[in-house]
Parts: sequence; C-alpha cells; structure tokens
Amino acid sequence: MKTQKEYNQCQRPISCHNCSSNQICQAWVDFVKHHNDTKPYAHFDLRVSLSMPSIRKYVMDRAKIVTHSFYPFIHFEKKNSRYGNKGPKKPRELYYCSHLDRCVYQRYAFLLNYQYNIWACENNVDDVAIAYRDNLGKNNIDFAKDAFDAIRSFPQCFILVGDFTNFFDNLEHQYLKKMMCEVLGVERLPQDYFSVFKNITRFSSWDWKDIVKAAGENIEERGIRKKINSKDTVLNKEQFQKSKNDIKKNVSGVGVPQGSPISAVLSNIYMIEFDKDIKRYVASKGGIYMRYSDDFIIVLPYERDTEIADFTSYIFSYVESMKGLIDLQKEKTSCYTYKNKVVYEGDQPSSINYLGFLFDGKNIRLRPRAITKYYYRMRRKAHTIGRSNWTSSKGRHISAKELYSIYSRNDEKQTFIDYAKKAKGILKLNDQEADALIKHHKRKIAKAIKEGQKKCKRQIEI
Repeated sequence: MKTQKEYNQCQRPISCHNCSSNQICQAWVDFVKHHNDTKPYAHFDLRVSLSMPSIRKYVMDRAKIVTHSFYPFIHFEKKNSRYGNKGPKKPRELYYCSHLDRCVYQRYAFLLNYQYNIWACENNVDDVAIAYRDNLGKNNIDFAKDAFDAIRSFPQCFILVGDFTNFFDNLEHQYLKKMMCEVLGVERLPQDYFSVFKNITRFSSWDWKDIVKAAGENIEERGIRKKINSKDTVLNKEQFQKSKNDIKKNVSGVGVPQGSPISAVLSNIYMIEFDKDIKRYVASKGGIYMRYSDDFIIVLPYERDTEIADFTSYIFSYVESMKGLIDLQKEKTSCYTYKNKVVYEGDQPSSINYLGFLFDGKNIRLRPRAITKYYYRMRRKAHTIGRSNWTSSKGRHISAKELYSIYSRNDEKQTFIDYAKKAKGILKLNDQEADALIKHHKRKIAKAIKEGQKKCKRQIEI
C-alpha cells in the first residue's frame, strides 16, 4: 500500500482506519473545516455539528461508534414538478439523518473516501469515478469539458451515455460490504465500520406525515414544516415512545438512503470492480470512460463501422453479467457517433446530454431545462414574497436585495448566474439562451418583483 505521504502530510505507512493519530491529520482538519455547519432542521436529537470539540471527540472514539445507537431517518416523499404545474409530478424519496448520526456518517465518509482515493490511484481508476471526490479539484463543468475535448480529439468515435436504474436504491448489501473490505484492505470490516455499515444498510425511517401526526399537529396546516423545524426536536420523549411503531426498517437486503453523508462514497466503492473492468477494456481500445455517480460516458475511437457492434456487445454483455448488482436504465442510455465534427444518433444529427450540457460536435450549450428551472424558481420566489407584502412568516421585512443575492451574483455563495458565467468561460458556450440569461437576468428579476407587488396589491384591495 502506498504511504499516505502522497495524499497528505502524514508520514505513517498505515491505513487511515488503523491510525490512532487522526486528530492531528491535516486531511481531517481540512474536512472538518468544510463540514462544520449545523443543520437547521429539527430531528429526534438536538442540533450538533463537527464544529463542536465534544462531537469530534465522540465520532473519533471507535469504541463509542461500535455501540452507537442510530436514530431513524426522517423520510419525505417530495412530489416536484420542474416546470411548475406543467407536466407530471416526479416523486423523490428524501431521507434526513439525525444530527449526531450525521456527524458519525461524516467521519466515516471521510475515512472511506480517503482510502478509496488511495485505492483508485493504485488501481488506475482515479480518473474514472469523478463524483463526490475531494482530491480532484474539479467540478462538473471541468468534467464535461474533459469528455467533450476527448470526443473532439478523435476523427470519429462511438459514444455511449448511460444511467443506472434506481442506483442508490439497488445497492446490494453483501456485495457492498465485500467492496468495502477490498478498499480497506481487510478480510472483515472492523467493528466500528461494521456498526456504520449495518445502520446505513439496514436503516430505519419514520415518515414525515406520521411524525407530524405523532406531534399532535395537522399535516395540512400551512407552514407546518417551519413550525416543527422551529422546535428543538420533532417529538418529545413521550411522543416518540408512544408512536415508535411507525418506524419502518429496511430489510430488503438492498439500498442505502440517498442524501446521507456517507451514501456518495459508498456508491463509488460499490462500483470499483465495474470501473476497473470497463476502464481496462476502454483503455485497450484507446478510449475514455468517466462515471459521475450513476451517469457515465464511454468514448471509443473507431475506423470501421463494424467495430461499433463489437463495442456495444462487450459493454452490454458485461452489464448483463452484473445483473442483480447493477442495471442500466434503458430510456436514459443512448448511443452516438461523432464524425466530421457532428454528433449523430443513428443517422440523424443530435446532441449529447452530459452533466447538464448539450454538445452537438461543435457547440456546447446549457441544458434549456436548467434555464427554465431558474426562471420558474425565481418568479415563484418573487411572487411568494410579493403576496406576503415582503414580510417573512416571523414578521421580518424582506428586501429586494435578498432576492437578488439568491438569483443574481453573490460573492459569498455561488448562484446559477455565477455557474452559467463560469461554464461560459470554461466551455466556451455558444448558447444564445445562456447569453440572454447572463445579460438580462437582473431585468427579469425586477419584472418578477413588480409582478409580485401587483399580486400583493390586488390581495390587499380584495
């Protein structure tokens, strides 16, 4: 195993999970610095974070983690339409872990990701799994550029863009454990790791609607979520004990809750054999393979059209050999060819949709849906504020400046406008819609504010 010196200032030639000096590890210090926030939502325990020395001491005590009692996740089913009231509502399963549990998961996400980075370098897949990595120094704009530049570098090539079906929901637990052992270089998971693994796979959850009912509140009440989140805990001890039969346990043998601090690194670990085998095949053909969570792209140069059938046969056969572990989402898996600086799907000119960008062989554009979503959310926010006479639920005055800070430029936090400008610079976008967004977004915000004010005025008159 490589020494950690290559990845951090630590000189110890031992694995992170066996190290007794992580409290002075610079990588851990840096991690805490970027993950020390306290979450605003209420849960079954009080709000804590890694910013608190007592919490850091607790999560670093392996003996305590072995016996740690994890609370149930709070489960939401969010029906969200990307275009307001138009189109079908797509439900999203959301899970929130308790505050102390979050800190435990963060600690072990750090340890696992640290070891995964080492494993990825040693096995030549460091450039494959590009999501949720803390050592690459890039974002999805950079990764999209890498993919499109690779395509452009070939006179002609075959491109496969794929998506795995219900990725996080279908992670098979025993296989995941096996891959964790592989990354950690152990035959059996250490007890503290096993405790975390057991609780993130056989996780329990409590539906939000049942929690509201147990709290003696009305789920239909406007602002009920804000009301409950204003409390120290969602339920008191008596309410918890009285209604704990509502807790559901995941006994399916598959799946981890998407959104937990550790789920992302577990997904990368789960895919190590797939990544290694596909990378080996693609590299042997002079191509590239990149995977961003459950989205991946394969680019393979070819000279004869007959080679394409060989490519697809190998890739799809390999995926089929892993049936039960992973499965391709057919409706989101597309094959393209690139020649004469044009992208084709079949024999028709087309565009590759990857990481939020469209590429037709010459030009790169932002996905129109992303721009539509920006305008929809901005208008909805402005109208909501206008209807409330620019006053928060707690009676605080809300200024137009606050709206601009969310939907225009912000020096403290990146907005979508900042993102669009960065993409334009890095990817050299040839995109009239994106240009109009960047140039005229302030005028659009001002218009939305006026519309909100008019709605507020009509309400007052009524």
